[in-house]
Amino acid sequence: MKLRGLFLTGLLPVVLAAAPASLVIDSAQSRVEVVVEATVDSFTGKLNAYKADITVDEGRITAATFNFRFADVHTGKDGRDESMHEWQDTPKHPNGTFTLHSLDPISGDRFTAHGTLVFHDITREIAFPVVVMTDRKIYSIDGTAPFDTRDFGLPVIHKFGLLRVDPVVTVRFHLQGSARTLVAHAST
Repeated sequence: MKLRGLFLTGLLPVVLAAAPASLVIDSAQSRVEVVVEATVDSFTGKLNAYKADITVDEGRITAATFNFRFADVHTGKDGRDESMHEWQDTPKHPNGTFTLHSLDPISGDRFTAHGTLVFHDITREIAFPVVVMTDRKIYSIDGTAPFDTRDFGLPVIHKFGLLRVDPVVTVRFHLQGSARTLVAHAST
């Protein structure tokens, strides 16, 4: 029995080193921005709260889900925020989600992320470039994801016949987090 215990204790560091880990996102070091181009008054909105569930294993991202509420996007102008939420019908469609399906290598730390985006309660497949840098303890994930709001059932915004908001918006993000090993509890 003692030999079995010593054997299992000796393997524990090896098992833990190879275990999947969850990233704990450092909100002070991370940011998510929505860039909107317009004829007049282009702006960058900031997503002030979100939930990123990212799993890593052996230095690779193996799963990711990003959830947010549209009410947490702020542009710096209350009137513009109200107009944006009216256009998006935020009370009826309050949440958005991106779910990663795969990260295809391009070269070195550059990848193409493939996944589904749920926006305005419509689901679409999207792909965009990301850079993932890690020392296997700290992860830095940067990306730029353009998408066309018309693909999600939203109209192009026109005002006064001359002013127009580009329906293609760009989400820029920098997520930084530390890996925390996921430990399965075993019964003895």
